[in-house]
Amino acid sequence: MSEIIEDYIMNLKVADKQLEQIINLRQEVDRDYQIELPFTFILDKNYRFLYTNIAYRLLWGMEPESLISKNSLQLGFDTEQFTHIKTILDSVFDKGKTLKFIKYIDLPNRGKRAFETVVTPLYNNLNEIEAVISTAMDITERLIIEEEKGKQKQLYENLVENSPDIIARHDRNHRYLFVNSALERITGIAPSELIGKTFDNIGFPEEIWRLWSDRCEEVFETGKIVTFDTEFLSPKGVIKLETILIPERDKKYNIETILAICRLGPRQLKHAMTELEQAIKKLRKEKQDFATIIDNIPMIISRFDKDLRHIYVSPASETLCGVKAELCLGKTWHEMGMAETVYLPFQKFYEEVFSTGLTAEFETKFPNALGEMAYFQTLVIPEMDDLGQVQTVLSISQDITEKKRAEAEMSRLDRLNLIGEMAASIGHEVRNPLTTVRGYLQYFQKKKDTIEYREQFKIMIDELDRSNLIISEFLSLAKNKAVEFKLYNLNTIISTLFLLIQADGFRFGHNVQIEMGNVPDINLDEKEVRQLLLNLTRNAFEAMKFGGVLTIQSYVDGSNVMLAVSDTGGGIPPRILDKIGTPFLTTKEDGVGLGLAVCYRIAHRHGAKIDVKTSSQGTIFLIAFQI
Repeated sequence: MSEIIEDYIMNLKVADKQLEQIINLRQEVDRDYQIELPFTFILDKNYRFLYTNIAYRLLWGMEPESLISKNSLQLGFDTEQFTHIKTILDSVFDKGKTLKFIKYIDLPNRGKRAFETVVTPLYNNLNEIEAVISTAMDITERLIIEEEKGKQKQLYENLVENSPDIIARHDRNHRYLFVNSALERITGIAPSELIGKTFDNIGFPEEIWRLWSDRCEEVFETGKIVTFDTEFLSPKGVIKLETILIPERDKKYNIETILAICRLGPRQLKHAMTELEQAIKKLRKEKQDFATIIDNIPMIISRFDKDLRHIYVSPASETLCGVKAELCLGKTWHEMGMAETVYLPFQKFYEEVFSTGLTAEFETKFPNALGEMAYFQTLVIPEMDDLGQVQTVLSISQDITEKKRAEAEMSRLDRLNLIGEMAASIGHEVRNPLTTVRGYLQYFQKKKDTIEYREQFKIMIDELDRSNLIISEFLSLAKNKAVEFKLYNLNTIISTLFLLIQADGFRFGHNVQIEMGNVPDINLDEKEVRQLLLNLTRNAFEAMKFGGVLTIQSYVDGSNVMLAVSDTGGGIPPRILDKIGTPFLTTKEDGVGLGLAVCYRIAHRHGAKIDVKTSSQGTIFLIAFQI
């Protein structure tokens, strides 16, 4: 330790002893005597205490000498606090500049207190920063008083600004220094039009502005309150005013300004009251109209305080999420019993808006009114107070599940279009050679001298047929494939295919049920709908364990004829569900992944929509054909 620092610490210790003696003498006279001392300490570059003053003993019961050569971690501070202190000290050591900040500290028996802290560098004989001295003063009461003063000032300003009377302030030259908003409400003149002007240059007739000037001079000369009646010319006509002039004095008791309070005369007051009542009725109607819009808009509108508690929630929360608005008020998501896995992913966006004051937008999954996970898009908007600080945030959330589905459907169709175009261009070119090869294989299969290879020829022909089937499915993906729409009944197609589907089910060891409702004829391509139904039933059979049940239903739902194919399998994994219908996506070892892709293409050509609902108890495919 350098000589300068040692001398500095020695002088501080001498001052501490003298101060402690004074305190002891005072407490001998007055046992209840207390003094608020600042915490003062000196730290070296290793963050160790070189000196602490007697405030540590008086307020914390810690002997100053017991802290010497120790750092904050050794004194029980947690790692986060130590890291914060270290960052501040490093800044002072590096830049050599004094830092001033406010920090909250928990004191024994006194709770959380606010300390204004100043950290200053100390230099040695070589003009190098060797240590820092820090002084922390308890300013809790001062902050409370300042906050209360701010509230009182705000209250005063609100009272003045919202007063039904015109309130103005004039200087010794009779200039307007301030006028409240009542001036515009009563006269139609904006306060800004009078600020800085005198009575004689705002358009008053001479007899009126001279009356005002004479009465103001009377107040300045006598120091007494003056009352008088006068008239005021305004866009609303001549207004009679009852005026009170009140002297305002400075600290030396000299009259510095005059406060003028102007009240309407009885006739004008009645007229103003009528206008006010009409304005209130209009405001109430606008408020009601706005509330009607908010209550019926299909979006969840919420307001949150700084603790992320709900201040307001629109009724749409029950419609979209099944949560009543009144159950949210005054609670955080955690206090509502919501799982952390649900709210933590989006809570950070709200915290960020409070921190930065910038609007945030995000998408997330959230349970809807049916308990199913839905996509919601949320906009979080900061709401500022008069000081420009974020006081609350407003969030607007809308269900975009259908939009997401439409985007996924468009993406799926784009992929189908690409593959369909490829299929259309190469399908016929590949199929023709295959037909030739198959013909020769059948020819050689029947010849006597190749009879011993008949089984091998059969295998090759079967594989060629399988390849031909895949090419046919490829061609079904073609965007411009010709279709023949005719009025047809969906029940006829189901009945025609029932025995075939039932036989296929028996082969897998499953049962087949059909439930056909009374449905109208619609425009269909019979061959394509047959293929769609067979593809869906084959997938269902392969998804179930032995003894499963396949159910085929037809019914009318609003303006749609519905085809439903359900199974009792184990459901579709979530990672597959979002990609379902994508070409070449398959979970089967020998699958190609074109069956469902073909189904989606057929549905698209028919203007139909496919919806999938799945769980561990099974899966249902719903195809909606427009009537």
